[in-house]
Amino acid sequence: MHLLIVSGRSGAGKSSALGALEDLNFYCIDNQPVALIKETVSTLLTVSPGRNLAVSIDIRTLGQPADVPALVQSLKNEVSRLDVVFIDANDESLGRRFSETRRLHPLSTGIERAHLSDALRRESQQLEPIQAIATYKIDSSGLSIHTLRSQIRELVAGETATQLILKLQSFGFKRGVPMDSDTVFDARSLPNPHWESGLRPLTGRDQPIKQYLNQFPETTELLDEIEAHVRRWVPRHAESGRQYFTLSIGCTGGQHRSVYLTEALDQRLNDLELDRQVVHRELSSNQ
Repeated sequence: MHLLIVSGRSGAGKSSALGALEDLNFYCIDNQPVALIKETVSTLLTVSPGRNLAVSIDIRTLGQPADVPALVQSLKNEVSRLDVVFIDANDESLGRRFSETRRLHPLSTGIERAHLSDALRRESQQLEPIQAIATYKIDSSGLSIHTLRSQIRELVAGETATQLILKLQSFGFKRGVPMDSDTVFDARSLPNPHWESGLRPLTGRDQPIKQYLNQFPETTELLDEIEAHVRRWVPRHAESGRQYFTLSIGCTGGQHRSVYLTEALDQRLNDLELDRQVVHRELSSNQ
């Protein structure tokens, strides 16, 4: 059995993640009481031993988040694979989602809506024990539902986690650094295609943008340095037991320079024995 525990702050995308896992034939339980997870695992192993299980734990769950790390340790010998996925987003994104859905935050019950920021802060503090042991961390700020579900599907593909997954991510600094970043590179010193009127509507995936950036030696210099960093340090993270590593490349808007560098880096790393994901945060938000 592959047991997947999904957690994160309210509004971050846990329900969407469970939807993706249901499509992968996981037996999914939302808002599972912590005290019942071990019993649920035992029951499913008995009645349907070939079925995988995904449970969602959040601030509404009966039980203390602080109890989850010990529970995870106790379950590791009972299942073939156990992962904890923590999905979060920045406060601005979460606030906008609550506003759009007109829902109250679970910790805002009985108090005025103006206290949402305080509820989010307290929720983050209470969920810290789960976040600290997460196998994978996903920042859903600006991601479309389709992109989030795609990331979940790629993370859980296969029955065993045998090697590190390298996530290459482009973003725009004007919308903030992705929360799930392990290493960040800044491409804002490169010439900006945005100021060329004919190039502005394009993205770093388009050939004219590639040609524009390739004419500057500093583009190749930066790409060489990022590639060297990955080749030297990411294998060491894998040797230390890490299963997931996110390298983020940012420019001002996340449309041109960072997208080009991320795509080019992915091509350069084809010889590495690493599973890779490529995510363009700002492009994904427009899908």
